[in-house]
Amino acid sequence: MEIQFSNSPHQELATKIKSKGLLNFFVSFKGNGSTKAHAKQTSYQFQYQKKKKARSTTIVFKDKKVIKNISQPARKKQTNIIPIQSHHLQNIVDPLTAINQLLFNQKSKLNCNQRTKVFDGSDVFYLILSKQSNKDHIVNSSKITFKKPLRKCRLQYQTIAGHKAKDEKKFNKSYVDIFYGKQDAVYLPYFLRTKSKISLKMFLK
Repeated sequence: MEIQFSNSPHQELATKIKSKGLLNFFVSFKGNGSTKAHAKQTSYQFQYQKKKKARSTTIVFKDKKVIKNISQPARKKQTNIIPIQSHHLQNIVDPLTAINQLLFNQKSKLNCNQRTKVFDGSDVFYLILSKQSNKDHIVNSSKITFKKPLRKCRLQYQTIAGHKAKDEKKFNKSYVDIFYGKQDAVYLPYFLRTKSKISLKMFLK
């Protein structure tokens, strides 16, 4: 799987996702998303195609509150889900804004004690960044250009509403370990690793 993430100086975030290698043999998918901020209003759009299934989602936030949520084609009503209440959709951001805030907005001091509430069009959940240890880590990989010691944080998924009750335990086990390196007095993520089956549910619905 290949994920590209970009942050432009014009308050616009973008991502591209596509399956690669062996994963592409079992399930082929690709998606494009963007977040644009204008004054107090933010617009999030994501389109994906998975085999013969495709969907486009548009969410508009104002003052961190969801004021519009449209999917084409419309999502089917599901049973046995944890209902989304109006208060769930307040003080909330889109997935790309959350990733940018948690992963790419570090300063000279690494802050791994953060939590952000997210809405992806169907589910409300927390993304939680936590510190795993104070020790330095050396990651032996030819793909990493940063050769100095890294610091590890963990990004975890915590359900709130919109999901099926039977899936809660599985989703809450999802995590990614993020290894940060300090360059030019700023911490940046250089390596991501997981031993769990990472859910792409925030994108692939």
